[in-house]
Amino acid sequence: MILQGGKLYYDTPIGILCLDSQFPKPRGHLRNPRTYPFPTVQYLIRGVDVARLLFHPTPELIEPFLEGARELERQGVLAIAGSCGFMARFQARIAAEVRVPVLLSSLVQLPLLRLMHGEGAVIGVLTASARSLTQDHFANCMTDRQSVRIQGMEHNPEFSETILEAKRNCFDMERLQQEVVDTATAFAAREGLDALLLECTDLSAFAAPIQRAVNIPVYDINTLVTYAASAVMRQDYC
Repeated sequence: MILQGGKLYYDTPIGILCLDSQFPKPRGHLRNPRTYPFPTVQYLIRGVDVARLLFHPTPELIEPFLEGARELERQGVLAIAGSCGFMARFQARIAAEVRVPVLLSSLVQLPLLRLMHGEGAVIGVLTASARSLTQDHFANCMTDRQSVRIQGMEHNPEFSETILEAKRNCFDMERLQQEVVDTATAFAAREGLDALLLECTDLSAFAAPIQRAVNIPVYDINTLVTYAASAVMRQDYC
């Protein structure tokens, strides 16, 4: 058997394009290497933080993400994910530029969720910032923004001060979890949700307590990453 070399990474299903952020990444966050039962590697987009991507996007902002995706592909990863759901604005362009699967946002799952749950299902999207989540993000994931219900986390102080505003690089896990679960619970009850998609990757660490509270299917970047990893690195059955 001849093994081909020339790569930096081997047996690595997922490479992650990462924003330049310093707040904690607990287990459950895709940037925490203990989240998945398979290896991942990270490529940091230096100088592009959460605020820049969400609140001050410009056309040229895609360039460092394109270069990062190309570099991860050259280095040998088998699929490319994104550390922030708002990278959805780059999904179509970057997927066209590389040959490996690209899943920059949990929003990529929305067409599949519509097929799985049916045309009449009420699908909710819990996002970091409702006002920043535009039709452009949804269009790049082949979905109409009006086909889902949207709830933002921006009015919660623990979430906003650490993740959106970067006022400090620490957060109270219990307080943050309470904000996330309370917001998701109120959202699901108010809208009568049949399924909930977590746009923000920082919410994934709380997916289990969210599901216990809302008692509906909860999708996020981790469900998508796990799906992609299983497709690009199949395991023998015997």
